[in-house]
Amino acid sequence: MSKDQKRPVYEDIKIDTAFRKISPKAIGFHVWRIQNDHIEALPREQYGTFYDENTYVIYSASLAGTVSDKNTISREIKTPGVTIERYIHFWLGANITSDRSKSAAYKIIELDLHLDHKTTQYRESQGHEGIRFLSYFKDDGILIQSGTDPSSYPLFPRLYQIKGKTTPQCIQQKAITWQHFNCGHVMLLQTPTILFVWIGRSTSSCERIYGLKIGNKLKESFKIPELAIVDDGYEQSMSSQRKEVWNGFLSLSQRFVQPMALTPSSGDIMLKLYQCDTVNGVFRVELVKTGALEQGDLYGRDNIYIIDYFCNGVWIWIGRSSHKQNRAEAMRHVRGYVIKKGYPASTPVARVIDGLEPAEFTSLFPTWISADVNGNSIKALSEKFDALTLIQRPKLAAQIQLLDDGTGDATVYQIGAEDVQEIPKKYAKTFYSGHCYIVHYQISCTSENNISSLSNSIKNVIYLWIGSNSPMEYRHTGEAFLTEMCNHLKKNVVQLHISEGMEPPHFLQIFKGGLIIFNSTEAILNLRKHPSSFVLKVVGNSTFTCKAVQVSSKTLYYPEDCYILKAPDNKTWIWCGQYSTGDSREMAKSIASILGEYNLVMESNETDEFFNSVGEKFLKQLKKTHGNIVTPTMNVTLTWERQRIGLYMCCQDQEKVVLHRIFGFSQKDLRPENIFLLDAGNIIYVWIGEFVGSDDRAQCWDVAKYLINTCPVQRDICMPIAVIRQGEEPITFIGFFDKWDRKYFENYITFEAIRNELECSNGVPVPVPRGSVNSDCASGDDFDRYQKYPLDMLRGDLANLPNGINPTRKEVHLTHDDFVTVFKMPYHDFEELPKWKQVELKKQNKLF
Repeated sequence: MSKDQKRPVYEDIKIDTAFRKISPKAIGFHVWRIQNDHIEALPREQYGTFYDENTYVIYSASLAGTVSDKNTISREIKTPGVTIERYIHFWLGANITSDRSKSAAYKIIELDLHLDHKTTQYRESQGHEGIRFLSYFKDDGILIQSGTDPSSYPLFPRLYQIKGKTTPQCIQQKAITWQHFNCGHVMLLQTPTILFVWIGRSTSSCERIYGLKIGNKLKESFKIPELAIVDDGYEQSMSSQRKEVWNGFLSLSQRFVQPMALTPSSGDIMLKLYQCDTVNGVFRVELVKTGALEQGDLYGRDNIYIIDYFCNGVWIWIGRSSHKQNRAEAMRHVRGYVIKKGYPASTPVARVIDGLEPAEFTSLFPTWISADVNGNSIKALSEKFDALTLIQRPKLAAQIQLLDDGTGDATVYQIGAEDVQEIPKKYAKTFYSGHCYIVHYQISCTSENNISSLSNSIKNVIYLWIGSNSPMEYRHTGEAFLTEMCNHLKKNVVQLHISEGMEPPHFLQIFKGGLIIFNSTEAILNLRKHPSSFVLKVVGNSTFTCKAVQVSSKTLYYPEDCYILKAPDNKTWIWCGQYSTGDSREMAKSIASILGEYNLVMESNETDEFFNSVGEKFLKQLKKTHGNIVTPTMNVTLTWERQRIGLYMCCQDQEKVVLHRIFGFSQKDLRPENIFLLDAGNIIYVWIGEFVGSDDRAQCWDVAKYLINTCPVQRDICMPIAVIRQGEEPITFIGFFDKWDRKYFENYITFEAIRNELECSNGVPVPVPRGSVNSDCASGDDFDRYQKYPLDMLRGDLANLPNGINPTRKEVHLTHDDFVTVFKMPYHDFEELPKWKQVELKKQNKLF
């Protein structure tokens, strides 16, 4: 580390006057531009506008568990005991000088010192901003101008590039050239007479709508007479007057649009944990762990650790008792680490303080017990909930995952290799791990439980339960039957895939906690009776957490559990460990009653009759239960931590799934053109927008599994997955959103509607691509969704063709304009020709 990169001595730091105006006890949102050695506060109307030769400091403060954004109004918090979360970001433009970068690094130390080092710090680079930073500007997007101020470049002409699937960014380009055009971007060409909005064919609806919005804003701001929309590959379809203006700045004869850049995958990147120390003034790191991390790996109140997730981010964690000089120097140390590793300069880095870890950091760990700054653990909610109350309180319903109280009608089907049979009610609570089952649950709408008055449009829930030993053909039959049932019901239905051992609370509530799972592969329909002898372990202590699972004779029996034994002499016993709870014993009685009459015995009070009945095997196992061995039990509420819940937008990137996480999500982030994933810890919801195509709907299960497989924290591939449709969201889903408006999507305005309104006002009809532009996940059969290449390249040597091109279908890789020029007809007319005629025309034009 060179001397000019070092910070001033901690004791000599002077806090800028502008920072002193910020109260540590207030929430709010502030942006400052750094000018040499001082800072300049930006007015609120300029929040979200940046210049690429400047650096900025952004400060966000909010109450714990909430998020702030650029619209947050500053106010003092006088309530005692309330926790305020504080975040400092410094943003570096792509064209800043090293001096400006150093000034930003100094300034965040001053603000951090003013706030007593109780902040999380982020280094943001233009084009590589983190999800929290982007969330501040979701409503209006981010505008990045070239230079240092509005006078840096003339108003006309200007070229802007728009990108960003969740928070779009409009970035001014320094030169007007085709090299900036990419099929995954929207481009704005600002001329004195026409504001052109060029729509890349692979752009999302969010980018397109934002392109029209910012284009219209620029048109009105600079009094440009006309706004023109131009589609990728349809440039020649513009009117002669518009083409003349366009050619004055970008010659259509030189048109070349870059293919959309591939999004790098983070699925194979391993987390690395380093312990840090300063020896004789030299900062040193030592690798201590690679792979999955645990919260316990960060031990020691005065220790320092670096967590390396490569280009996804590098974090430095500071123990709460560490010296304040270490807190002040942390960002310099972690930047030095990034430089030494040879990582890209844009690699995100952040500093977190023990006890103040943000959600982005804790999501790198499978579990995280939150604590306040004094190290006191934050207690989880009690597991005792009244289901009827939860139904009318969506947030609690989501937390506990209870859709209703389970009083509706349930029909159970057993799945075979090729057949599906309904199970009589008498046997419907007994499952076998060698089979799959469909449970069709109809929500009760009686006035007694008041469900009809709720904002819950779901009437049917269909579960596919997959036994751990079930053959693959049974699973395929079950999936097909599930799809068939949903298609038959058409609407107001939620469908779920669940696996043995990971049953969600509502599924267990349907059986009133009385579900029995046997290891046998025997079909109950053929057997019509239970096995002659068995041992069931009772798991859970309430109707929505309880089930009975068959265990082997080699299982150790712990004093915290209850067991149901069917003895060889046909007697049924309940054995309760001495540390078992009263609730567990009551649930064991409820399950045992399904099997008939039973006797209950307590540990250490077993009778001779009991031992004579159950035999020597069980007696031997009892003698092995030495000490108070506590088996871990899942506290349901711990699996639904609000800050760890993630919403992801799904996009297709050249037939590859790409997930974009949305921080601080709300209902407005859900777009009818897309599929979204809500990762709620122990269940993943797949939300399907109204305009998503049928092919993409069929892939929704695979998209959820992709999220599970690529998560930095190891997840169980068998975790429950629920598929829901726009307008049919259950309360267990909407409860994860702070506010939910059932009528919100009725007022949703699509890109096509906005476009039509603008073009009608201009009075100029423009050809529109025939591909499905309603959906961001349109079928690959649409002509405009194929990657496009220059005509000369497609006519060239086959060995030089890009990967993925079928030599017999090179015509689909032409732009619309080139296709019409070559074949003298549009693509959809060409497709209606006989195949022999198509081949003949392609040979004539050297495209076969």
